[in-house]
Amino acid sequence: MIEPKALLKKISRVSGHGEARIGRAMRLDRNERTTPLAKDIVEAVWSQISPEEIVAYPELEPLYQKLARFLNVLRQNILLCSGSDTGIKSVFETYVQQGDEVVILTPSYGMFSVYCDMFGATKILMHYDEDFFLPVKRITEKINPKTKLVILANPNHTGTVIQEKDIHSIIEYAAQYNTLVLVDEAYHHFYPETIISYIGQYDNLIVVRSFSKAFGIAALRVGYLISQTQNIQNLDKVRLTHEITSVSAKFAAYLIDHPEIYQAYVKDVEEGKSYIAKECQKIGITVLPSTTNFCFFRLPDFWDAKEMVLSLKKRDVHIKGPFQEVPLNGLIRITLGPEKQMREFMNIFKEILKECQIEAK
Repeated sequence: MIEPKALLKKISRVSGHGEARIGRAMRLDRNERTTPLAKDIVEAVWSQISPEEIVAYPELEPLYQKLARFLNVLRQNILLCSGSDTGIKSVFETYVQQGDEVVILTPSYGMFSVYCDMFGATKILMHYDEDFFLPVKRITEKINPKTKLVILANPNHTGTVIQEKDIHSIIEYAAQYNTLVLVDEAYHHFYPETIISYIGQYDNLIVVRSFSKAFGIAALRVGYLISQTQNIQNLDKVRLTHEITSVSAKFAAYLIDHPEIYQAYVKDVEEGKSYIAKECQKIGITVLPSTTNFCFFRLPDFWDAKEMVLSLKKRDVHIKGPFQEVPLNGLIRITLGPEKQMREFMNIFKEILKECQIEAK
């Protein structure tokens, strides 16, 4: 009898290419949009880009005005950046000095830790419990006169969220020590709650967002910071000469003008998420709740998560994991897409499991 773990190592077939794939592979490991923008959308944007705009440096003020109206904030409360990564880095460049303490939830977005190291900050890591619980008091207890920055991704890379009342508590507590709170809302459109309406109330609040997730233009690198005017003026001192390209600005503006595009994709992801949860329940696999465009699987003990990831990769299906850090230890993660794409993924996934079960008999 061959055990399932051993059999998984033998599987090497490559599946056919479905319509929902980007390029050759089904990329379900990067938390980006998993299906291309419709061709007519791309063509519509390109038709608005003149030859003169390609040779000229970008004029970004029209996008600033459009984005301000879309967010219902003032123009002076926004700073565009080349992806949210650059926005986060600019917060470090502007405010964090060697030896300052920075409070980071863990696990979370890996670049938070990278920028701490880059700018010589002392990382204060706040670990989730095994049940994905992280008491707010545990965060506030670590804030002191040395704390320059607290970073909260909401939703976080755990797929969980911090309730608005708890974010308020953290911001208000941090204000006593002139500590900034950076809230990363990269996955905001999959979880509609937001803190940006309070930027006028808190002078220590900065929010960062991205066009890479629900809007689906990760390759074009469009992000932005939202905060009180003085903070934006401070951050503006370290911005790139031209925050983003003219092409990026055109795509961002078009997507703002046509919110039905991202709204339809969010709906597609929710349907895909529901399908995945139901199908996994049928075969005894736990899917953890998620407020984002990704979800975590917990395989039964007799399946080797690492070998499952490798077996899927051999079929040009890329997923993430298994993770090592609590509470994600042993879990695998997939980026969610429309139900049609999730059906293709589950067919391959279940085929691998079925072959293992047949061989094991």
